[in-house]
Formats: sequence, structure tokens, C-alpha cells
Amino acid sequence: MGKHDSDEGLGFFLGGAEAIKEIALWLVNNLKILLIVALIPAIGFGAYYLTKHFANNKKPETTPTYAVAGNITSNDKEEKEYIGGYEVLGRIKVPSVGVDVKVLNPVLDGEDYTDDSLQYGAILYYGEGLNELGNTVILGHNSSDSFFGLKELEIDDSITVIDQKGNSKVYTIIEVSDCEPDDFSKFLPMEKNSREITLITCESEGTQRLVVKAIAK
Repeated sequence: MGKHDSDEGLGFFLGGAEAIKEIALWLVNNLKILLIVALIPAIGFGAYYLTKHFANNKKPETTPTYAVAGNITSNDKEEKEYIGGYEVLGRIKVPSVGVDVKVLNPVLDGEDYTDDSLQYGAILYYGEGLNELGNTVILGHNSSDSFFGLKELEIDDSITVIDQKGNSKVYTIIEVSDCEPDDFSKFLPMEKNSREITLITCESEGTQRLVVKAIAK
């Protein structure tokens, strides 16, 4: 019998199917190899990114220690002390009569708090400051932790004044007297260009003031 057109088409189809079958068979036989070849780049990229990740996040075996600065006071600035919120300017000491009291600055933000600050110590009431030239007036309550012992002082007794910088000066008492509460004459220095200290406290239930004036020699 002669060939029919449909036979040629069938042969082409069968030939193509045979080729596909061979390709499929080859793929099955070589699937493992193909998978390995395909995985090599993926494994390489994965290893690279994992290595980079662990390198960036790796913690040291021991935690490093760093030196931490403590409270540092500058050489050109003295460390200040405060009591009750008031700056301590220095100290008045008269061991012979049991007086040892700190002197405070009663001014806060430009406001004078004399009455409140007197609860915490003696206060700078007038003058340039402790151990400065001129007359420095210090007020204190007539209490055991302040100026109670002043009434026992006499002329030529000594008063030690320690300023904010720690400098100490000894003053010799030249006057012990009483005055009215509104008598401000005691604020004036007794000698020109002198370094004086005037301590004032209450007595006679507040109707009079006890004044002790001393001068540095």
C-alpha cells in the first residue's frame, strides 16, 4: 500500500513523542546532577549572607570594660556646698564658747530669704564677704547650734573665720555691746582699710541685739 498523508503526520507525531520520551528519561536520570548544579549558586549566596550576618552581630566572648570618669571638679572652679538650698560661704568658729556655725548666702535668684535661711545657720547680712576688706556683718539666731555662746565672749578673745576657699583668719574682739534692732551704725568699719567681722544675735527676747565686733590683726 502507498503512504497516506495521515501516516506521515502520525509518524511525525510518534517521532516527536519518542524524542520527548528520551528527553524526559534523560532528565529523570540526570535530575540529581541538575539539582546539585542549580543549588551550588544558591548555597554560595546563602553562605555569603549568613557569614556577613553573623560577622555583624557577633558578640565578643568577654564584654569590654571602659574607664568611667567620676565626679570631676575643674581646677579653676571650686566645688560649692549647700545647706537647705543655700550656698555655704564659710564658717565661724569660737571653740572657747562652743560656737561653730556655717555662714550661708540668703539670696536666691535675686530674692532675699533672710528669715528662712537663718533656720539653717548664720547668714551674710552685710559686706563683701568673709575675710574681705571692710566690715562683714553676720547674723545668727541665739540658739545652741548658732550664736548662743557669743554672750560669753570678752574683748581680746579670738574668732576664727574660714572662707569659701578654705582660707582661715583669726580676728581679735575689740567690742562687745548691745544695740537697738534698728541701729545700723554697727555696720560701719571701725578702722579704714581694715578687715573686720561683726557678729549679731538676739537677746532680751528679741528686744535688743548683742553685737560682737572683731578685727584681723
